Amino acid sequence: MLVRVLTQSLKIISIVAVSTLVVVGSVSFFNYWTDRTRPEEIGRPVTLTIAEEDDGSMVAEKLTEAELINSGFYFETRFRFAASELQPGTYTLRHGMSVSEIIEAVSVPTTDDPDATITAPGEAITVTFIEGERIEQHAVKLVEAGWEGDPQAFIDAAYNPANPDQWDFLSSLPEGGSLEGFLFPDTYNFPSNDTPQAIIDRMLGNFDNQFDDSMRQAASSQNRSIFEVVTLASIVEREAVAEEERVTIAGLYLNRLDQDMLLEADPTIQYVVGTEADWWPELGGDLIEQAFDSPYNTYNGELTPGLPPGPIANPGLRSLQAALQPEEHEFLFMQARFDDEGTHAFSTNLEEHEQNICTYRPDAESCTGASTDDVVADRRWSNAA
Repeated sequence: MLVRVLTQSLKIISIVAVSTLVVVGSVSFFNYWTDRTRPEEIGRPVTLTIAEEDDGSMVAEKLTEAELINSGFYFETRFRFAASELQPGTYTLRHGMSVSEIIEAVSVPTTDDPDATITAPGEAITVTFIEGERIEQHAVKLVEAGWEGDPQAFIDAAYNPANPDQWDFLSSLPEGGSLEGFLFPDTYNFPSNDTPQAIIDRMLGNFDNQFDDSMRQAASSQNRSIFEVVTLASIVEREAVAEEERVTIAGLYLNRLDQDMLLEADPTIQYVVGTEADWWPELGGDLIEQAFDSPYNTYNGELTPGLPPGPIANPGLRSLQAALQPEEHEFLFMQARFDDEGTHAFSTNLEEHEQNICTYRPDAESCTGASTDDVVADRRWSNAA
């Protein structure tokens, strides 16, 4: 009888032990799947905004939609038992963060933890970046909007990108290239104490969303890198004043490139000689001479027979689309009409272009019997608005 009791007891203990191992193993596997599975693009930034009214369930839903976690239920359960409370604000999270790391990033401790170093987001600021602005202008806009950071730190971070390999659209960025052209113009809300890198990641994330799969496929089908598309779009952005002319100007520059002609785009010169006093100055003899040896001088065929080394400003969506879907025509020249709409007179040959110069700039030296050298100079600088 005693032996039978001992035998039954051992069976029960064995069953409990095996069940415990199964449960522990299942929990461990579930924890691995939900907390440690890494997406392919590990480290890629994602912006997440937590509102005052959000609770753990709402945040779990946002995290799931952003593909930062695999199980909203698991996150919500972990958060429920964490000694923390949500801290409203806008956060830059990264693919590959564990649930514990995300909880730590978006919450503040509810206990008196002397080792807690979480800094709450500052007051929200709103800043609007305009199409065609350069990095330095963005830095000024941030400060004017109430950003507490150092504008030079923002400029340095944009000119020396810390994580270009985490964005597939930057794969063609040349070594030493800046983020000029990729800081997408838009209206943003930032914490006033946000870091330069967090702000830059927000703007790159916006570019990633705006330059969608169809645009990437269009660039690929045209055998053009995204970097080349953005470079052309930045010139179109600076040249076009009238909305309907974006596609025309983009087509004109592509025609010149196809025919191995120099771009001869004034904004690329302005990019070189612009200063804090005037980032896009009216060009004159001294400034033109100052930019002569720059690779951004698209009038110097020895240095720059095609596109300049990179974008000259941050273009908006319409200019990016124009660079990918330009108007088909045979125009090679354009002359500003100096009207209220900022339109141009387009032409297919130099003779017609010279007539347009004299029509819209009758005081030009090439139209008043000037020397041959003066005529060449007028031809050289009459493309831009």
